Order: sequence, then C-alpha cells, then structure tokens
Amino acid sequence: MRGCGERESSPLASGSAFRRLHHSDENPKQHVPLEEFAANLRSMVRYLQSVDVPEGRLILITPPPLCEAAWAQECLQQGCKLNRLNSVVGEYARACLQVAQDCGAEALDLWTLMQKDGQDFSSYLSDGLHLSPKGNEFVFSHLWPLIEKKVSSLPFLLPHW
Repeated sequence: MRGCGERESSPLASGSAFRRLHHSDENPKQHVPLEEFAANLRSMVRYLQSVDVPEGRLILITPPPLCEAAWAQECLQQGCKLNRLNSVVGEYARACLQVAQDCGAEALDLWTLMQKDGQDFSSYLSDGLHLSPKGNEFVFSHLWPLIEKKVSSLPFLLPHW
C-alpha cells in the first residue's frame, strides 16, 4: 500500500497542487508546521483520489526558493524583521517531494530548479517571496511539458477549425 490510496479512472486529464506555504515564526496566524503541511498535502491528494482522480495524473509543485535579501527589504518596509529563511523553505520543498513520492504523484521541484547551479533566481520573485511575471513564466515553462506528457495519449475531441 502506498499510503495515499489507489484508483485508476477519471475524466480529468491532469491536476496540479501549488500552495504557497507560510512558515513565519513572527506571524503565528500564518505558520503551518512542517508535519501539518505534509499531512495537508497528503489529505489533498487523498481527496482527489476519492473523487476518481488517478495519482498518475497529479503534479505537486514545491514552493519556490526565498530570496532572503529581497524579502528582508520588504519586511523592513513593513516595519518587521526577516521572518522566513530559504533553508526552511527547502524543508517544505523536500516534504512536498516526499508526499509526491509516497502518493505516486509527479512533482515539479521549483525550489531546486530555480537555484540550479547557483543561478541568481531573484528575478523570478517580485519581492523575494512571491512569483514575478518572469517567475510565472518559469513555472509555466516547466509545468507545461509535464501536463503535455500526461494528456498526449488522450484523444483529441475538438474539431480542427
């Protein structure tokens, strides 16, 4: 047993889960402990499976990295200190990857891809935390091939107009 259930029939071609996580120790209203985050993701996958979405059609997406320097500037403008760390975001990304593996879902690891080979990923984030237009393009460019792979075997039902 995989720990997330098994089903194999659904009209849904593909689905993805991309939740912005909040792990701010400075704002307990937004903080979701790592174990709860993983349990919530697992619960979402189980729900989708319970409504006949097969695990092979799901794509979980890790959070993108945090640009601490840019986010620290944003925090200062809001009158607070840096309240998130990229290393902690990495723990949440690894938890997302583990849930995907446990549940038989595919994963898009933004946290790793955006930092690959030490590249500067700050342009992918508008304020160090949230995706910029370029960051959204980055997500699309990596997500679309995964979706295409999942739908390529489906029949084309629309007329060729």
